[in-house]
Amino acid sequence: MIPGISYRLRYSRRAKRLSLQVVPGEVRVTAPPGTSISLIDKFVRSRARWLTEKLSYFASVAPPSIPSEYTDGSELSVLGRKVVLQLSENTSNVEKLIECNGVLFAYLPGGSDLPLAVNSWLDQLLLGQVKGIVDKYSHLELVPSGIRLRTARTRWGSCNPGGVIMINRRLVHAPLSVVEYVVVHELVHLRHRNHSGKFWKAVESIQGDVKPHKQWLRLQGAYLLH
Repeated sequence: MIPGISYRLRYSRRAKRLSLQVVPGEVRVTAPPGTSISLIDKFVRSRARWLTEKLSYFASVAPPSIPSEYTDGSELSVLGRKVVLQLSENTSNVEKLIECNGVLFAYLPGGSDLPLAVNSWLDQLLLGQVKGIVDKYSHLELVPSGIRLRTARTRWGSCNPGGVIMINRRLVHAPLSVVEYVVVHELVHLRHRNHSGKFWKAVESIQGDVKPHKQWLRLQGAYLLH
């Protein structure tokens, strides 16, 4: 460890060289097996200024609200708004989650799995929004063959050769404008498979200035991925 900079170290046989990753509140170092601590410290120290700036960037923004566990009164960010979870008495065996005026009322039978119910509700909400965005731009003839939600650690979305787009389910905690940007990004990949100048020109012709969306994903979005 170095004074003023702490890091989490992981040795990996797949690592060919030292690498750094900065996530909110933490520096992660990956090293080839057998790399000495002194060499690792020297590597981290040489990038101290960059690391400090990155950590400061993360500390300067308010992260999305994502409780570590769902309980009565939990607050969560949902498509750019704050929602408070409220467990409500259920007189039937039918599971229902209803959002009204910033409150997510959970009517669950006894013994129900609350996290499973909330996550299922979030998935359906996000999927509905994604389908709506796809329909909005269908006149551009950018129509996927399918839409999937996944939990990914490094990607917000992807588009496979078969035309199926994948959207990271954790985007449900992002503003709707950011979700739309990610969906449009993947739709344009139906026509341009790489990130060429033509690709970005097409994205910007639909979305306009995408810098604010990319910045949100880089800063606040880092709290969703790590």
